[in-house]
Amino acid sequence: MRSLPKVQTLKEAVRTVIESNTGDGYSPARFIQATANGDRPDLPSVCDRLIVKGETLEYLESALRRFPTLLTLEDFVSENGVTWSFSQDTIKTARARAEYFDMIAGATRYK
Repeated sequence: MRSLPKVQTLKEAVRTVIESNTGDGYSPARFIQATANGDRPDLPSVCDRLIVKGETLEYLESALRRFPTLLTLEDFVSENGVTWSFSQDTIKTARARAEYFDMIAGATRYK
């Protein structure tokens, strides 16, 4: 289990996910493209859609089977979503997905 990196902003979280994934040997190309590397002016709404859209789940499931230590946006939003003004529904979805990702990985990935 790894420690969840400390971040202050959503932009910082997005960039940390990208750096962590790249360091693990996984290239999160779709995430980078969707978020413009954290530079999208509408980053909160883009991140919200990424969390609640069902089709993003299949990409993450596949990636986590190959790279079980992947850090995800859901890991951050489940912990910091209130601070970043995400809705309770999105935070709840992020938390459920993070727990599901831990199941796929076979262990708690981040605390």
